[in-house]
Amino acid sequence: MEQTDSVDLRVNQRGYKAKLTQLDMEAIDALIQKHPVLTIREIKETLQLNTCEETVRKAVIKLGYQVKKKSIHASEQERPRGEGKMYTVERTQKETTS
Repeated sequence: MEQTDSVDLRVNQRGYKAKLTQLDMEAIDALIQKHPVLTIREIKETLQLNTCEETVRKAVIKLGYQVKKKSIHASEQERPRGEGKMYTVERTQKETTS
């Protein structure tokens, strides 16, 4: 009270400060509009953001976008399922005998 002549609570000074600025949010929005299939990691690396991926994910959601997990198909995975050799199956035509 002596410093500010007010007895109001200073709620704006509580908690953690935002890591992403308004300029960062606008840059994320512009990047998503330009390249909508980027992953959270790619957004972070492209804009060189000094935050964790979870912070970027929350920012993307706050901007109104949906975040989906990127699934890797079996043919794109680095290792085949199971151990041993990888087998391929090809369809062959049956020979008809008369």
